[in-house]
Amino acid sequence: MANVTRRWFVTCGALLVTAAAADLEAPRAQPAPASAGPPDPKLVEDLVAANRILVDQGVLDGYGHVSARHDRDPNRYLMSRSLAPELVTGADVMEYDLDSNPVDARDRPSYLERFIHGEIYKVRPDVRAIVHNHSPSVIPFGVTGVPLRPLYHMSAFLWEGVPVFDIRPAAGGASDMLVRDPALGRALAQTLGSRTAALMRATARSSWARRFRMPCSGASISR
Repeated sequence: MANVTRRWFVTCGALLVTAAAADLEAPRAQPAPASAGPPDPKLVEDLVAANRILVDQGVLDGYGHVSARHDRDPNRYLMSRSLAPELVTGADVMEYDLDSNPVDARDRPSYLERFIHGEIYKVRPDVRAIVHNHSPSVIPFGVTGVPLRPLYHMSAFLWEGVPVFDIRPAAGGASDMLVRDPALGRALAQTLGSRTAALMRATARSSWARRFRMPCSGASISR
């Protein structure tokens, strides 16, 4: 039997305690939420078309995303895996619960800012689809005192006003400017309130919520 020195005992004991603590603190794998069942193929087709059309119309860039509430269960929504929207196909569409957990990830990555969608769907049962986009044309309205207002009939969905969400107070100071967790998603949803759109200060983005089935063009992202 090897000699057990005091140094060996203390060192190995400390390592064992550290390993045990790390094991206790390691996040446990959460079981995947149950599926609401296969969505209407037409809804998936519309969601794919929405990605392509919104890119074509200059609403979405390579990092924007659009989602739709599941037609079988209002506590589920559909959105593509993390992918440039112009590349989205039906096979890329994934189901999420309202905590933004994927139902069947199969190693497919999710958009980091999916919490924008889940938290808005939670508090807005009237919303059927959400678009998160990066639009240079509206950035000034998020950083100046001039409000974004409708000026002709096609923008009448903005009549309630467009609130500005500042991520800094919600994040408690400096951040990477990404809505990367449920708390930040809830803060954005609270800023949105009953309105159709919110500008996102410090993130150069805007989020739009729609009450109808699915946006089919850049002008239809409205209630």
